[in-house]
Amino acid sequence: MKSMTGFGKSHTNRHNIECDIEIKSVNGRFLDIKCYLPRELSFFEIELRKATSKYLSRGSIEIRVNINDYREPKLRLNELKLRKYYDIIKQAQKSLEIDRDVSMEFLLNEPGVIENCNQLNEDEELHELLIYNLDMALKAICVSMEKEAKDIKDVLSRSLDKIGTALEQVESAIQPYKKELFDNMNKRINEIVGNYQLENTEQRLIQELALYIDKYDVQEEITRLKSHIDTFFATMSQEREVGKALNFILQEMQREANTLGSKFSNNNTFSDVLIIKEEIEKCREIVQNVS
Repeated sequence: MKSMTGFGKSHTNRHNIECDIEIKSVNGRFLDIKCYLPRELSFFEIELRKATSKYLSRGSIEIRVNINDYREPKLRLNELKLRKYYDIIKQAQKSLEIDRDVSMEFLLNEPGVIENCNQLNEDEELHELLIYNLDMALKAICVSMEKEAKDIKDVLSRSLDKIGTALEQVESAIQPYKKELFDNMNKRINEIVGNYQLENTEQRLIQELALYIDKYDVQEEITRLKSHIDTFFATMSQEREVGKALNFILQEMQREANTLGSKFSNNNTFSDVLIIKEEIEKCREIVQNVS
Protein backbone atom coordinates (compact mmCIF):
# COMPACT_ATOMS: atom_id res chain seq x y z
CA MET A 1 0.00 0.00 0.00
CA LYS A 2 1.27 3.45 -0.91
CA SER A 3 0.18 6.93 0.08
CA MET A 4 -0.35 9.73 -2.44
CA THR A 5 0.73 12.36 0.09
CA GLY A 6 4.43 13.14 0.40
CA PHE A 7 7.25 15.64 0.06
CA GLY A 8 10.81 15.29 -1.19
CA LYS A 9 13.63 17.71 -1.89
CA SER A 10 17.24 17.65 -3.00
CA HIS A 11 20.00 20.27 -2.92
CA THR A 12 23.34 19.87 -4.68
CA ASN A 13 26.26 22.19 -5.40
CA ARG A 14 28.58 20.77 -8.02
CA HIS A 15 30.70 22.20 -10.86
CA ASN A 16 29.88 25.70 -9.50
CA ILE A 17 26.18 25.02 -10.14
CA GLU A 18 23.70 25.08 -7.28
CA CYS A 19 20.53 23.08 -7.90
CA ASP A 20 17.36 22.73 -5.81
CA ILE A 21 14.44 20.44 -6.64
CA GLU A 22 11.28 20.11 -4.51
CA ILE A 23 8.45 17.66 -5.16
CA LYS A 24 5.09 17.77 -3.39
CA SER A 25 2.25 15.29 -3.87
CA VAL A 26 -1.38 15.23 -2.69
CA ASN A 27 -4.22 12.89 -3.53
CA GLY A 28 -5.74 12.90 -7.00
CA ARG A 29 -7.73 10.53 -9.19
CA PHE A 30 -5.06 10.42 -11.87
CA LEU A 31 -1.42 11.43 -12.31
CA ASP A 32 -1.29 15.20 -12.74
CA ILE A 33 2.22 16.68 -12.91
CA LYS A 34 2.77 20.44 -12.73
CA CYS A 35 6.31 21.66 -13.44
CA TYR A 36 7.69 25.03 -12.35
CA LEU A 37 11.06 25.65 -14.00
CA PRO A 38 13.06 28.72 -15.03
CA ARG A 39 12.48 29.51 -18.70
CA GLU A 40 16.06 28.56 -19.58
CA LEU A 41 15.40 25.02 -18.24
CA SER A 42 12.21 24.44 -20.24
CA PHE A 43 14.08 21.84 -22.33
CA PHE A 44 14.23 19.63 -19.22
CA GLU A 45 10.46 19.41 -18.62
CA ILE A 46 9.73 16.41 -20.84
CA GLU A 47 12.52 14.36 -19.29
CA LEU A 48 11.39 15.46 -15.83
CA ARG A 49 7.84 14.24 -16.47
CA LYS A 50 9.01 10.88 -17.82
CA ALA A 51 11.27 10.27 -14.82
CA THR A 52 8.53 11.23 -12.36
CA SER A 53 5.95 8.92 -13.95
CA LYS A 54 8.32 5.98 -13.38
CA TYR A 55 8.17 6.58 -9.62
CA LEU A 56 4.63 7.92 -9.16
CA SER A 57 1.45 6.73 -10.86
CA ARG A 58 -1.35 8.70 -9.11
CA GLY A 59 -1.73 12.03 -7.39
CA SER A 60 -1.44 15.74 -8.00
CA ILE A 61 2.30 16.44 -8.24
CA GLU A 62 4.08 19.80 -8.06
CA ILE A 63 7.76 19.95 -9.04
CA ARG A 64 9.83 23.09 -8.56
CA VAL A 65 13.35 23.41 -10.00
CA ASN A 66 15.78 26.24 -9.39
CA ILE A 67 19.45 26.68 -10.33
CA ASN A 68 22.18 29.20 -9.63
CA ASP A 69 24.99 28.98 -12.17
CA TYR A 70 28.25 30.45 -10.81
CA ARG A 71 30.41 29.34 -13.73
CA GLU A 72 32.15 31.97 -15.86
CA PRO A 73 29.63 32.86 -18.56
CA LYS A 74 30.39 32.80 -22.27
CA LEU A 75 29.29 36.25 -23.49
CA ARG A 76 29.16 37.81 -26.93
CA LEU A 77 28.57 41.39 -28.05
CA ASN A 78 25.77 41.76 -30.58
CA GLU A 79 27.19 44.66 -32.56
CA LEU A 80 24.13 44.91 -34.81
CA LYS A 81 21.79 45.51 -31.87
CA LEU A 82 24.28 47.85 -30.21
CA ARG A 83 24.45 50.00 -33.37
CA LYS A 84 20.67 49.93 -33.76
CA TYR A 85 20.04 51.11 -30.21
CA TYR A 86 22.66 53.85 -30.63
CA ASP A 87 21.12 55.10 -33.88
CA ILE A 88 17.61 55.17 -32.37
CA ILE A 89 18.81 57.13 -29.34
CA LYS A 90 20.67 59.67 -31.53
CA GLN A 91 17.59 60.04 -33.71
CA ALA A 92 15.45 60.68 -30.64
CA GLN A 93 17.94 63.28 -29.34
CA LYS A 94 17.91 65.06 -32.68
CA SER A 95 14.11 65.07 -32.77
CA LEU A 96 13.94 66.57 -29.27
CA GLU A 97 16.95 68.84 -29.87
CA ILE A 98 18.90 67.29 -27.03
CA ASP A 99 22.66 67.29 -27.20
CA ARG A 100 23.97 64.68 -24.77
CA ASP A 101 26.49 61.84 -24.93
CA VAL A 102 25.05 58.34 -24.97
CA SER A 103 26.20 56.29 -21.97
CA MET A 104 27.96 53.06 -22.91
CA GLU A 105 26.64 51.45 -19.71
CA PHE A 106 23.13 52.33 -20.79
CA LEU A 107 23.64 50.76 -24.22
CA LEU A 108 25.16 47.56 -22.86
CA ASN A 109 22.20 47.08 -20.50
CA GLU A 110 19.72 47.06 -23.36
CA PRO A 111 18.15 43.60 -24.01
CA GLY A 112 20.09 41.39 -26.40
CA VAL A 113 23.17 43.62 -26.68
CA ILE A 114 25.20 41.17 -24.58
CA GLU A 115 24.25 37.58 -25.38
CA ASN A 116 24.89 34.50 -23.28
CA CYS A 117 26.41 31.86 -25.55
CA ASN A 118 25.94 29.02 -23.07
CA GLN A 119 23.63 26.39 -24.60
CA LEU A 120 22.08 24.89 -21.46
CA ASN A 121 20.28 22.17 -23.39
CA GLU A 122 23.70 20.93 -24.53
CA ASP A 123 25.39 21.44 -21.16
CA GLU A 124 26.43 17.97 -19.95
CA GLU A 125 27.46 19.16 -16.48
CA LEU A 126 24.11 20.83 -15.91
CA HIS A 127 22.15 17.90 -17.33
CA GLU A 128 24.02 15.44 -15.11
CA LEU A 129 23.31 17.58 -12.05
CA LEU A 130 19.59 17.93 -12.88
CA ILE A 131 19.17 14.18 -13.37
CA TYR A 132 21.02 13.40 -10.14
CA ASN A 133 19.01 15.92 -8.13
CA LEU A 134 15.71 14.77 -9.60
CA ASP A 135 16.47 11.15 -8.75
CA MET A 136 17.33 12.08 -5.16
CA ALA A 137 14.17 14.16 -4.76
CA LEU A 138 11.99 11.36 -6.18
CA LYS A 139 13.54 8.82 -3.81
CA ALA A 140 12.97 11.22 -0.92
CA ILE A 141 9.28 11.65 -1.71
CA CYS A 142 8.88 7.88 -2.02
CA VAL A 143 10.33 7.46 1.48
CA SER A 144 7.93 10.13 2.72
CA MET A 145 4.99 8.35 1.07
CA GLU A 146 5.98 5.01 2.59
CA LYS A 147 6.04 6.57 6.07
CA GLU A 148 2.68 8.19 5.44
CA ALA A 149 1.31 4.86 4.19
CA LYS A 150 2.45 3.14 7.40
CA ASP A 151 0.66 5.79 9.49
CA ILE A 152 -2.48 5.39 7.36
CA LYS A 153 -2.33 1.61 7.72
CA ASP A 154 -2.13 1.93 11.51
CA VAL A 155 -5.17 4.24 11.61
CA LEU A 156 -7.18 1.97 9.29
CA SER A 157 -6.26 -1.10 11.34
CA ARG A 158 -7.50 0.54 14.54
CA SER A 159 -10.78 1.48 12.84
CA LEU A 160 -11.29 -2.06 11.54
CA ASP A 161 -10.61 -3.46 15.01
CA LYS A 162 -13.31 -1.15 16.40
CA ILE A 163 -15.71 -2.35 13.72
CA GLY A 164 -14.91 -5.99 14.54
CA THR A 165 -15.52 -5.42 18.27
CA ALA A 166 -18.82 -3.65 17.58
CA LEU A 167 -19.92 -6.51 15.29
CA GLU A 168 -19.27 -9.01 18.08
CA GLN A 169 -21.47 -6.96 20.41
CA VAL A 170 -24.28 -6.85 17.84
CA GLU A 171 -23.95 -10.57 17.09
CA SER A 172 -24.17 -11.49 20.77
CA ALA A 173 -27.43 -9.54 21.10
CA ILE A 174 -29.26 -11.11 18.14
CA GLN A 175 -30.48 -14.41 19.60
CA PRO A 176 -31.56 -13.02 23.01
CA TYR A 177 -33.47 -10.24 21.27
CA LYS A 178 -35.19 -12.63 18.83
CA LYS A 179 -36.14 -15.01 21.67
CA GLU A 180 -37.52 -12.17 23.78
CA LEU A 181 -39.49 -10.81 20.82
CA PHE A 182 -40.88 -14.26 19.97
CA ASP A 183 -41.89 -15.05 23.57
CA ASN A 184 -43.64 -11.72 24.05
CA MET A 185 -45.53 -11.88 20.75
CA ASN A 186 -46.39 -15.57 21.22
CA LYS A 187 -47.85 -14.78 24.62
CA ARG A 188 -49.95 -12.02 23.12
CA ILE A 189 -51.17 -14.31 20.29
CA ASN A 190 -52.26 -16.94 22.79
CA GLU A 191 -54.24 -14.33 24.65
CA ILE A 192 -55.99 -13.19 21.45
CA VAL A 193 -56.65 -16.70 20.08
CA GLY A 194 -57.99 -17.85 23.43
CA ASN A 195 -60.72 -15.26 23.22
CA TYR A 196 -61.98 -16.35 19.77
CA GLN A 197 -61.55 -20.13 19.55
CA LEU A 198 -60.69 -20.06 15.78
CA GLU A 199 -59.64 -23.38 14.19
CA ASN A 200 -55.95 -23.58 13.11
CA THR A 201 -55.56 -19.83 13.70
CA GLU A 202 -53.00 -20.18 16.48
CA GLN A 203 -50.69 -22.39 14.44
CA ARG A 204 -50.86 -20.12 11.39
CA LEU A 205 -50.18 -17.02 13.47
CA ILE A 206 -47.16 -18.64 15.08
CA GLN A 207 -45.78 -19.54 11.64
CA GLU A 208 -46.26 -15.97 10.45
CA LEU A 209 -44.62 -14.76 13.64
CA ALA A 210 -41.57 -16.93 13.01
CA LEU A 211 -41.26 -15.55 9.48
CA TYR A 212 -41.62 -12.01 10.79
CA ILE A 213 -38.92 -12.45 13.42
CA ASP A 214 -36.56 -13.96 10.85
CA LYS A 215 -36.55 -10.54 9.20
CA TYR A 216 -34.52 -9.38 12.20
CA ASP A 217 -31.85 -11.98 11.47
CA VAL A 218 -28.74 -10.06 10.37
CA GLN A 219 -26.31 -12.95 10.60
CA GLU A 220 -25.67 -12.82 6.84
CA GLU A 221 -24.80 -9.11 7.01
CA ILE A 222 -22.47 -9.71 9.95
CA THR A 223 -20.79 -12.63 8.17
CA ARG A 224 -20.24 -10.53 5.04
CA LEU A 225 -18.89 -7.61 7.07
CA LYS A 226 -16.40 -9.90 8.78
CA SER A 227 -15.35 -11.28 5.41
CA HIS A 228 -14.89 -7.73 4.06
CA ILE A 229 -12.70 -6.88 7.06
CA ASP A 230 -10.45 -9.88 6.35
CA THR A 231 -10.26 -8.89 2.66
CA PHE A 232 -9.44 -5.31 3.62
CA PHE A 233 -6.54 -6.39 5.84
CA ALA A 234 -5.20 -8.69 3.13
CA THR A 235 -5.43 -5.96 0.50
CA MET A 236 -3.64 -3.41 2.71
CA SER A 237 -0.63 -5.69 3.00
CA GLN A 238 -0.07 -5.78 -0.77
CA GLU A 239 2.68 -3.72 -2.40
CA ARG A 240 0.67 -2.84 -5.51
CA GLU A 241 -1.73 0.09 -5.86
CA VAL A 242 -4.73 -0.77 -3.73
CA GLY A 243 -6.51 2.56 -3.18
CA LYS A 244 -9.39 1.87 -5.55
CA ALA A 245 -9.78 -1.70 -4.27
CA LEU A 246 -9.93 -0.51 -0.65
CA ASN A 247 -12.51 2.11 -1.53
CA PHE A 248 -14.68 -0.53 -3.24
CA ILE A 249 -14.48 -2.83 -0.19
CA LEU A 250 -15.53 0.05 2.06
CA GLN A 251 -18.49 0.81 -0.21
CA GLU A 252 -19.65 -2.79 0.23
CA MET A 253 -19.11 -2.56 3.99
CA GLN A 254 -21.14 0.62 4.13
CA ARG A 255 -24.01 -1.06 2.25
CA GLU A 256 -24.00 -4.01 4.67
CA ALA A 257 -23.83 -1.66 7.67
CA ASN A 258 -26.84 0.31 6.43
CA THR A 259 -28.81 -2.93 6.00
CA LEU A 260 -27.71 -4.06 9.45
CA GLY A 261 -28.88 -0.80 10.98
CA SER A 262 -32.27 -0.85 9.26
CA LYS A 263 -33.01 -4.50 10.17
CA PHE A 264 -31.64 -4.68 13.67
CA SER A 265 -30.95 -1.72 15.91
CA ASN A 266 -32.39 -1.60 19.43
CA ASN A 267 -31.35 0.31 22.54
CA ASN A 268 -28.65 -2.24 23.32
CA THR A 269 -27.03 -2.24 19.88
CA PHE A 270 -27.66 1.28 18.57
CA SER A 271 -24.30 2.62 19.77
CA ASP A 272 -22.47 -0.37 18.24
CA VAL A 273 -24.16 0.08 14.85
CA LEU A 274 -23.30 3.78 15.03
CA ILE A 275 -19.63 2.96 15.69
CA ILE A 276 -19.58 0.63 12.67
CA LYS A 277 -20.99 3.31 10.36
CA GLU A 278 -18.74 6.08 11.71
CA GLU A 279 -15.56 4.02 11.41
CA ILE A 280 -16.41 2.94 7.86
CA GLU A 281 -16.99 6.56 6.87
CA LYS A 282 -13.69 7.56 8.49
CA CYS A 283 -11.87 4.84 6.56
CA ARG A 284 -13.44 5.99 3.28
CA GLU A 285 -12.05 9.48 3.83
CA ILE A 286 -8.59 8.16 4.69
CA VAL A 287 -8.23 5.83 1.69
CA GLN A 288 -8.66 8.80 -0.63
CA ASN A 289 -4.94 9.37 0.08
CA VAL A 290 -3.99 5.82 -0.90
CA SER A 291 -2.76 5.19 -4.43
